[in-house]
Amino acid sequence: MLTNLCRLLLAAVFVVSGFVKAVDPKGLLYKLQEYATVFLPDVNIDETLLLMAALALSAAEFVLGTLLFMGTCRRFSAIAALAIMLLFTPWTLVLAIWNPVHDCGCFGDAFQMSNWATFFKNALLLIMAAFLWVKRSRIVRFISTRGSWMVTLFAIVYVGTVQYNGLVHLPVMDFRPFAVGSDLNEGVHDVPAEYKLIFRYEKDGKVVELDSEGAPDSTWNYLGTRSDIISEGVPAKIENFFFMGMERGDDISERLLGDSTYTCLLVIADVIAADESRADKMNDIYDYCVDNNIQFYALTSSLDEDVELWRKHTGAEYPFYAADNLLLKTMVRSNPGLLVVKDGKVVAKWNVKDVPELYSDNSEEGVIDEYADFYQLLKRVSGDTNINSLFHWMFMFFTPLLFIFLVDVTLCRIRKEKKEPVSDTQNETEK
Repeated sequence: MLTNLCRLLLAAVFVVSGFVKAVDPKGLLYKLQEYATVFLPDVNIDETLLLMAALALSAAEFVLGTLLFMGTCRRFSAIAALAIMLLFTPWTLVLAIWNPVHDCGCFGDAFQMSNWATFFKNALLLIMAAFLWVKRSRIVRFISTRGSWMVTLFAIVYVGTVQYNGLVHLPVMDFRPFAVGSDLNEGVHDVPAEYKLIFRYEKDGKVVELDSEGAPDSTWNYLGTRSDIISEGVPAKIENFFFMGMERGDDISERLLGDSTYTCLLVIADVIAADESRADKMNDIYDYCVDNNIQFYALTSSLDEDVELWRKHTGAEYPFYAADNLLLKTMVRSNPGLLVVKDGKVVAKWNVKDVPELYSDNSEEGVIDEYADFYQLLKRVSGDTNINSLFHWMFMFFTPLLFIFLVDVTLCRIRKEKKEPVSDTQNETEK
């Protein structure tokens, strides 16, 4: 009982941890780059190498969690879980003691824990993994040994699909403060801590504390005040939220938070590394916005000369605004990416390559297709967001595993039925 409880808890942790990392491989890449900057400041590690490490780490955790859940490859999964916890537990202890980064990234942007909380969590998981290794023979299988390849193959395909979407399109689930439906007004403002002022008085060696100014009577001596905290403050989820015009020097951040009309934000964090093949589509979107009185701004952290080079190569006429690089990478995991904001809320978000055409392919001289206008486009987005729900991806995980389980049970019965007649015949022959 205890063995399988440990096995299921470890499976849940590895599946969730691997999944949320696989959802946002670029986010894990940025975390690894942060680690490299802190611990190897003089070493220039290629971004592609770090990205491959990010993909391998998330896939390994997810596949291992799936194997533990199904109870197959017992020896391998038990020793792999123990090896991983032996590696990460001392690592998180180092993070807890020296605190070089504020969050280890164990669960991506989905859950954030303090470094000490992460260490104690890993210490507990290490104990469970060690116990599971010792008692691995008691793990209850949900799949036969012959069927383990189906579970492994499914886990690899599943996590690979999630990673592919996160890299080529956008993460299938967005845990950041710029997710579709998020209110930026809540993210950019912090919640101050609340305090209560306590007044202290003394008389004849007796001290009283009151929450309002004024002694019980004039015979009491005033000693001073003390502040008691009522509620802890909450820091802003979004930092460095400013967008400064590169031509006029105006800041549009407050305008975005309060504008009741639609605003398009084309995020090109790095114009040098951006995909120029979608330049015509970006120009079409800008032209459409100009024709329909929709605000359009391009946000970048690139230098002025790089922006001018981008304009020369792409023919871009849209205005550029300077922003913090980390902020832009948080806004959208594509370069370029497009956000639509209204009343300070994110109402749509795309990788630029996935933005539907605003002009019909069959139209002549730029006539707008009546079925492809901007507002119809937003309605289409609201219908597409259901695919990114947690329920959808849980269903896509458990349903195939159930199917594999039923197939494996059926195959085991067929093998058993084939063996029984052979055994009876052999017995009769021996007689």
